Amino acid sequence: MNLQQLQGLNLPGFGPIEVLQAEVVEVSGLALRDGAWRIGRLQLRGIELRTPTLALRAGQVLLRGLSVRLGAARPDGGSLPLQALALDALELQDTQVELARAPSPAAAGELARWRMDALAGLDGRLQMHVDDAAWIMDAELGVTIQDGRIDFNRLSVEHIGPDSPMGVSHMGIYADSPKGRDYLYQFTLPHVPGVRFEQRGSLFGARVTDRGSLELKPFVESLLHNAGCGTPQGQPGRNAAPALQRTRLSGELNLGDGVMGTLQQYVELSGQAQGRNRVGVSAASMGRQVVLRLPDLQAARALFSLPGLPGGSGAITGTVSVTASSPGNGPALRLAVERLAVQALRLGDGLQNRSG
Repeated sequence: MNLQQLQGLNLPGFGPIEVLQAEVVEVSGLALRDGAWRIGRLQLRGIELRTPTLALRAGQVLLRGLSVRLGAARPDGGSLPLQALALDALELQDTQVELARAPSPAAAGELARWRMDALAGLDGRLQMHVDDAAWIMDAELGVTIQDGRIDFNRLSVEHIGPDSPMGVSHMGIYADSPKGRDYLYQFTLPHVPGVRFEQRGSLFGARVTDRGSLELKPFVESLLHNAGCGTPQGQPGRNAAPALQRTRLSGELNLGDGVMGTLQQYVELSGQAQGRNRVGVSAASMGRQVVLRLPDLQAARALFSLPGLPGGSGAITGTVSVTASSPGNGPALRLAVERLAVQALRLGDGLQNRSG
């Protein structure tokens, strides 16, 4: 099978292949059986693949036990449809994937049920530095997360003069600066899952006795669900967006085990007890670009669905980083893979992995 035969192949969700280049280092076990191309081992390097919304460059790719079935050529000369793919193992090295636009929560469907189970076991600490903040000069903020929970009684913004305590009220997440209460994120819905609101004394106008807390799993699930339904649960405060442009971020988080995604599209993280799925977080400007690095990614399996083609995989391990950029600051999402191994990958129906 010549790689040029795949030029124009339509990748569901990404469009037709416009550019496909690669050097074939090794191919063995090539055969056409039962209407499917089958390859025992295929090693490629110097790969470049482009579609209207996707750009992929890979130093080296190794595929073991590959089976591909393509649809019949269209009378109008259009692209060949991919019907099914099965792969015993996929190994990537020195790979970059860029998406021109980030997937929208709405793409999961209005009735999508989000599951962010791994956030329930999230631990770690984030450190933020805001240049020339509205709270009087530069400000420092340390955010501790324990068992997926942020306790605002343990948070305050440090700057010249008295520190500014943070909390969460029925109106949103705030910081009480010397100039008054400044809302960083304002709620637009009366009920927000995962939030325990601040408490005050019994007297009218009494001081705050408990700043409240935030459980990340239900909060993020609700955030994504409401965004997909077109009824966002909140919006950034008036001064939040300019402040993010001046905010540096660093820290390390430890994800828990469990599903991250929806019922139709998810990855199931594993290995927390062994120290897997640590996430290094950094940003020179949070309003422009945030980088997440996972030096020891481990997942038990994944499930996904492209238009008309259900898919999934077995175990996933590797070293990867994800860069999320705001509009005008490069590709919306960039995935950099130092190494990645995916077992029992499948797309579409009708083909079986040899190991399965």
